[in-house]
Amino acid sequence: MKYTARNHAFVYGVIAQEILAACEGAPEILEKAIRTYGLQRGSRMGQTAEQFGDPRTMQMYLAYGEWAPAPGEMDVRVPEETPSAVWNVHRCPWHQEWEEKGMLEAGRYYCQFVDRELVHGFNPELELGTGTTQTNGDEFCYFKWTGADMTPEHKEENAAVAAKVGTVRLKTWAYHMGHIYKTMKEILTQEAGAEMVAQVYAKADARIAESLGQETVELMHAGLVLDYWTTPSLKKMELLSQMFQVEV
Repeated sequence: MKYTARNHAFVYGVIAQEILAACEGAPEILEKAIRTYGLQRGSRMGQTAEQFGDPRTMQMYLAYGEWAPAPGEMDVRVPEETPSAVWNVHRCPWHQEWEEKGMLEAGRYYCQFVDRELVHGFNPELELGTGTTQTNGDEFCYFKWTGADMTPEHKEENAAVAAKVGTVRLKTWAYHMGHIYKTMKEILTQEAGAEMVAQVYAKADARIAESLGQETVELMHAGLVLDYWTTPSLKKMELLSQMFQVEV
């Protein structure tokens, strides 16, 4: 199955809804889970940038994202490029999925915390300016990439980085789904205990299987063995199969 950003939004939304329905202190649990998830992704991006010899600046943050939108998937308008780039996002697949599936309440937590922590994971000294969000009913989501002075020269530099790095920086949507699935489970375990995890994830798994198939649930379970703090970029991931080959 070819997964998409909307599948990622759905997996997050299902688990978040089940946490909200079952757990005391659910908002705090979701905040911690999303912040941790963002830090992990941002840290991987920074590790990848360093492997290619690039600094952890806001300009380079914009060059090392772990996903790329499909054609027509995003509507990003850029009213300012200097001294800091400003984006107004009028369409994104997360908001579309949550709106259609009745998950906007769960989505608000994600939008409130994830992007700033992505930036902090890349470099804790950087600050992302945020404002309006579509999950709160606003016309667009506002981002100010403080320090990313996207002059024509800097755009050329980022284009050169893109050519140098190619698709190495990108992760599959299956990987991103496995990441959010595991991190939310880990934080829920820390905050609410194993019994609550079993309750929440039994319901979440059933809903994921009903929508995306049982194989997707099994894929999420397989992804629990991964360390999502560490980037797989430039590592020979194909060698991992040797760790599971039993010699007789």
